[in-house]
Amino acid sequence: MLSENKFSKYLLYAIGEIILVVFGILIALQINNWNQNRSERQVEKRLLLELYNNLEYNEQRLNLDIKEEFKSIHSVKQVLKILENRLPYQDSMDYHFDRSLYSPDIVLSSTAFKSIQSRGFDVIASDSLRNAIITLFENDYGFLLSQTVRLEDQFWPSSLLPLLHKHFRIKSMEGNPFNDELGSKPVDYEALLNDDQYHNMIKHRGSFRYQGAALKQDALEKTTALKEQINNYLNQ
Repeated sequence: MLSENKFSKYLLYAIGEIILVVFGILIALQINNWNQNRSERQVEKRLLLELYNNLEYNEQRLNLDIKEEFKSIHSVKQVLKILENRLPYQDSMDYHFDRSLYSPDIVLSSTAFKSIQSRGFDVIASDSLRNAIITLFENDYGFLLSQTVRLEDQFWPSSLLPLLHKHFRIKSMEGNPFNDELGSKPVDYEALLNDDQYHNMIKHRGSFRYQGAALKQDALEKTTALKEQINNYLNQ
């Protein structure tokens, strides 16, 4: 072409070749970005499904714990009725004496949240969903755990255990708050009825159980709301 003085045609040909190469690179980059985005969305979906399963477990645990809180509240009321009316002792009271001292443990699953945290929260594309996840696990669950520790750990060793050891003979060392057959038998029933410190302690236990149930109910509602938000997001 150059020898035939057709430089303009050669230039156009060269420009065309460059455009084709650039176009090919852009297409390759676009495909790579598309594949990378698809891979990230697959990871996001897998993590959200795992998180959904964690939330289902937490929902079940919180529902069970709330029921246990109210069972304890019922026992506290029965014990207060016994004390205030100085009712004669019956073996059936042992269950309520034991159940009124129930101290809960908070068991919540957060394995998927830790996986998301380790990978980076940006793996969740939705800002609102990402913020909701962080808020539930770091703020709401954190508050529930800290308040449970505040209610129980400061009171149990200093106020409850001394009175428990003073007034009761535990029927079994394999005590289980979910087993209604166990109980605590008074060592001296008359002394128990006359112990104002024990009366006040039981009232505190009832107050703590109401607070515990309210905290768990709030966490339960927020857990259910996040479940629904994840479900809607995955079904978009």
